[in-house]
Amino acid sequence: LEAGHLRFAPVLPAAWEGFAMSYRHHDTRYRIALRQIAVGTTGSVRLDGVAQADGRIALADDGVEHRVEIDHPRAE
Repeated sequence: LEAGHLRFAPVLPAAWEGFAMSYRHHDTRYRIALRQIAVGTTGSVRLDGVAQADGRIALADDGVEHRVEIDHPRAE
């Protein structure tokens, strides 16, 4: 959490396919799903299906449930 945004810097065991979690910001829930992808591929962060250019999401307190999808390259 930094300045009203969530930034992701996951470090997962190579054997994990990914994980899912729920995060609440005031009255708004974020369903976060991270998937590890092949080494050397480009990762991405999407908020409600829209790619986030800087890899982080702005937090809103709009009372709407949001979906965050993260594709993160496996560590070498």
